[in-house]
Amino acid sequence: MINFLKIFTAVLLCISITSCSSKTKRDDLLLGMTLVERAVDYQLQGRERMASYTYNRAVAKFRDMGNFCNMARTVIVIVTADPEESLPLLEDARAFAALGRCQEELNIVNFLSHNEYNESKLPAPYKKIAQFYKTGDISYLLSIAKSSSTSERIQSYAYRQAARHIVDNDPEYALELIEKAAVIDSKKTWTLNLVKDEKIRLNAVRNMGLPDDLIVQRLKILEQALNEKY
Repeated sequence: MINFLKIFTAVLLCISITSCSSKTKRDDLLLGMTLVERAVDYQLQGRERMASYTYNRAVAKFRDMGNFCNMARTVIVIVTADPEESLPLLEDARAFAALGRCQEELNIVNFLSHNEYNESKLPAPYKKIAQFYKTGDISYLLSIAKSSSTSERIQSYAYRQAARHIVDNDPEYALELIEKAAVIDSKKTWTLNLVKDEKIRLNAVRNMGLPDDLIVQRLKILEQALNEKY
């Protein structure tokens, strides 16, 4: 009986330890993912110092877990949120993906850095973005933007890219699309995106021969807000 009780106690202890270990791992993973989302929010709000600090915390959290694939994905998310400023980070993503033998992440990095990639193995939404780059057909971007499964960050990006692509040939439609992006960006207080939106809007109204003084003033105020947030 004593032996049975010892064995039973040992089994319960093992189950408890395993359960706690699994819960800790899930909690660490959740914290890492939360930090990534916060870093993206800070980046798009124009709060560069906080974005950099939070990004480094996210990478460090996944590093401590030995999760190189999520380290690579952290960089990828930051780059797709603000490709104009973050492209140099892709070499970090490439190194992390190589260390973790993360084939999907490495393929995405190759795509984003304009190196050879396998389109058939790109996950959403990168596959449709690749199809847009290949064809110039903004319907691929709009299908991303209108999908209920797409994050607002990617929806905003898709509307803005589509508007930028057609602004010279169809400025009226570009204005319609950029307004959709601006609605999202305003709601999320993504000032960096709002500056990009206004620049496209300015280009559109000038192409249409319309007055641009209000847009110029809005753009100045938004750019000033970015400088104050830094």
